[in-house]
Amino acid sequence: MKKTLLVIMAVLCGLTVMAQDDTVIKARRPKYVALGYVMQQDVTLASGEVIKPDFGAMLNRGRTFYLHKKPIANFLNIGIDATWIDVNYAMYKNNHAETTLHQAELALQVGPSLTFTPVKRLQVHLYGRYAPTFAMRYDSEVFGGNYVTMFVAGGNLSFGFFGVGAEYRMGKNMNYKAFTLDKLGDIVGNLGDIVGDGENQSSEALAVRSSDSMTECTTMDANPFFGKKNVLEGLRVYVTFRF
Repeated sequence: MKKTLLVIMAVLCGLTVMAQDDTVIKARRPKYVALGYVMQQDVTLASGEVIKPDFGAMLNRGRTFYLHKKPIANFLNIGIDATWIDVNYAMYKNNHAETTLHQAELALQVGPSLTFTPVKRLQVHLYGRYAPTFAMRYDSEVFGGNYVTMFVAGGNLSFGFFGVGAEYRMGKNMNYKAFTLDKLGDIVGNLGDIVGDGENQSSEALAVRSSDSMTECTTMDANPFFGKKNVLEGLRVYVTFRF
């Protein structure tokens, strides 16, 4: 009987500790959503013209995984931020060519963070993150994209559920691989020739034609919005919701 009571008491104590740990974690508000405005970098075209973004927006969502159960000295929390999705968008107007240019990045983020709690419910978050990114640009004729490694550094101040923050992003040597939509028909046409006229054309000739079309489709010289060794950077200010 005594052993049974001891087991029951041990289980209750364990549940109590687990509940306390869960309460502590919830009080830290580890999950976050950020919605903000992007001050994206200017873009220099091949002609030397510099165009500025008309509009920019961002959205991300993630969670902080803390490396210890309770705050250090009831003040400091050390963790790893994992942002599951980060979307960044900017729109440019090329007044000279009367076209609208679009730029977007889709990324993940991971990196260390420090959370300070000077008073109850008031938190200061500082972080630095590694952000593998797929960057894209599009205008009325060409869509281009490629992988780029970006880094993010920033911080925010929150009180309970609501907060505000700012961060800076940078990625270097971004080479867009452009794809001319007008040339897609040429590729489809070549494939049709291969199927319909394969008996009358040599495989080498067909391969050369397809290769030429693909080369034309991937050229970046036809559009000044797609240059080599681009630098992607910008400041983002946002409101954050932690829960």
